[in-house]
Amino acid sequence: MRKLFLPIAFLFCCLSQIALAIPPLEPMPLMMRMAFDSKNPNHEYRSSFNPYYWKNRKPFETYWQQDVHYDIKANIDEINDIIIGEEDLMYVNNSPDTLHEVYFHLYQNAFQPNSYLDDLNKANNVKTKWGKYESKGLGTELLSITVNKNTVSFEQDFSVVKIKLASPLPPNSSTQFNLKFKTYWDSGSQRRRMKKFDEVGHKNEAGYKHYDGVHWYPRICVYDAKFGWDVQQHMGKEFYGDYGSFDVELTFSNNYVVEATGWLQNENEVLPTELRKKLDIKNFITPAKPNIEIKGKGIKGDKVVISNKPSEIIPYVSANRKTWKYHATNVHDFAFTADPSYRIGEAEWNGVKIVSLVQESHAAGWKNAADYTAKVIEYYSNRVGMYAYPKMVVADAQDGMEYPMLTLDGGSDPGYRDLLAHEVGHNWFFGMVGNNETYRAMLDEGFTQFLNTNACEAIDGKYRILPKSNSKYVNRFKQKDVLRSSETYNGYMMDAIRESSATLNTHSDDFSGALNHDGGYRNVYFKTSTMLFNLQYTLGDSLFWKAFSNYFNQWKMCHPYPEDFRNSIHQSTKVDLNWFFDEWMETSKTIDYEVRNVKKIDAGKYQITLRRNGEMQMPIDIRVLNKQGKAFDYHIPNTWFVKNTNATVLPKWWGW
Repeated sequence: MRKLFLPIAFLFCCLSQIALAIPPLEPMPLMMRMAFDSKNPNHEYRSSFNPYYWKNRKPFETYWQQDVHYDIKANIDEINDIIIGEEDLMYVNNSPDTLHEVYFHLYQNAFQPNSYLDDLNKANNVKTKWGKYESKGLGTELLSITVNKNTVSFEQDFSVVKIKLASPLPPNSSTQFNLKFKTYWDSGSQRRRMKKFDEVGHKNEAGYKHYDGVHWYPRICVYDAKFGWDVQQHMGKEFYGDYGSFDVELTFSNNYVVEATGWLQNENEVLPTELRKKLDIKNFITPAKPNIEIKGKGIKGDKVVISNKPSEIIPYVSANRKTWKYHATNVHDFAFTADPSYRIGEAEWNGVKIVSLVQESHAAGWKNAADYTAKVIEYYSNRVGMYAYPKMVVADAQDGMEYPMLTLDGGSDPGYRDLLAHEVGHNWFFGMVGNNETYRAMLDEGFTQFLNTNACEAIDGKYRILPKSNSKYVNRFKQKDVLRSSETYNGYMMDAIRESSATLNTHSDDFSGALNHDGGYRNVYFKTSTMLFNLQYTLGDSLFWKAFSNYFNQWKMCHPYPEDFRNSIHQSTKVDLNWFFDEWMETSKTIDYEVRNVKKIDAGKYQITLRRNGEMQMPIDIRVLNKQGKAFDYHIPNTWFVKNTNATVLPKWWGW
């Protein structure tokens, strides 16, 4: 306990394959040297002129990671809800190790009877209803695999496939895989991200379904310096992938409107100017009548206006097909969304194209989605580091999930603002900083929660903008929603008060019952975000944001782990913060300081006694007001480090 002697009246405010040798990186031709263009397939990911390629900007001298190039052609069968695909993958072994086997993720195979995820549900006494394909064990079906054109056998363990290489793959060499596969959409009760649902007024009609294509192709597992092969079974949560480039062709019936990771290469063919004009959201922001109001299925259950059947801009004929061709580079995943009733909004910031996709029946609630997203991207770019991609899509998809350049969202304005900010923020932490989120979700979910809290405050102010109620009484007396509290502090404090605060440095599938986002798993969001606000409080604003931005720029397009974050902050600030990271990341300790008593010593002098009840130590800022309302600020450091402050600095309250 620490006693303060302050000469003022007191009011306290707590503020058979052949390994192919890889030649050295070749410079681009002179005409390409002006600027690396991620929209151009001729500008190679591994080029020495790619500013984001890891070999051109290693986070430290001995760092390495693997390179991939995917070339995928897929036909989407809207009658049977199946993707029929073929994938060519060039895989480069940059590690110092000779590889004798490789592994692939088939994420959709987690959703079937007797899988590891099914066992997890049973252990939690959760009954699962299986769809028609899932019940037969059909998620992603591998039809064949060749390595350098030689057929190989494989061993499948639900969501992970092992391939024994006939010839080892030595360091600094590459190999070529060809995989033919089918991936099935289904609608069982198990929560999943790859989903389909019916359009309004078109129940179970082929050609009028919404499709989200996520984790739909065989994805090679990451081989890294910490674990070797990442062969963790998918349990419905997080993901991890290697950076590289993707060239993907998606063939749909021609009434579908499609968006995806990457830059559309044949826009004039699939989305000509006249069609784009017809699909513009401005044509649909006044819903057709008659309409009905229903409880939306989007995030937070916002009310949305649902009209009758959407307009049929392009009549559905299954035999009439379109192929949408995308190129993406400096990414570790590829996802798409497609819906015949999608209507399109656009905005632009700093050369970045922002696209909003909304089902026609929800258009009235999405008219500002692209503009709001542009503000979010501007804030993150200026505060943390510049957005590296040419495009960002926010899509009305009954979800809340992130992929490179593409987010799947729900709800309507203003309720969806924090969701858009969060999912877009993942393109910084998960997208551009590609941590192993399956192993430690705090580095993406918690960092993004911190970012979206800051962004919403910067754009909308201290209080959340709430939809108007039909009741004048409610509108008059409803309490304001403090953004920082509802987005960060409340969730953490509820767990801390209940003594259910979890250790952040925990596997994403090892919180409480490990199901979905329930129980202790939400600590990766709220406790991590609270930790970062407290790190900002400890260091002071200027030093914190300098260090946080340094971490982003050091590790973008690379694979950090928690220790890399700690090291980066230490290296940038030159401040010993081991005590801070140990207690926040490695324990479930909590902060609990109290004003024990205030005692008058003599005229104008008071003794204030503070007591630390919790096990977590922190520096303390206190504000004292006299009877005239004049403020006196004091800072008590807990180490030799003192942040930049205008407060009166008192002797340190050292450690425990």
